[in-house]
Amino acid sequence: MSLKRVCFNCGSSSFVSDRSLGGKIVCSKCGSSSFKNKSSSIFKSKKLIFLAIAIAILIIII
Repeated sequence: MSLKRVCFNCGSSSFVSDRSLGGKIVCSKCGSSSFKNKSSSIFKSKKLIFLAIAIAILIIII
């Protein structure tokens, strides 16, 4: 399971170290310094979780 950083504002995954800010990591597209870790795990997907819950409820009803 690998973690990938993405920009919180624009969703870009390209970052640079800004020397004028003391080496702080910023987005190269929008200049924002806020980012989040995006997991590539399939179990983190909300759509997959909702689909599994819907199938479980359907099986219980039948």
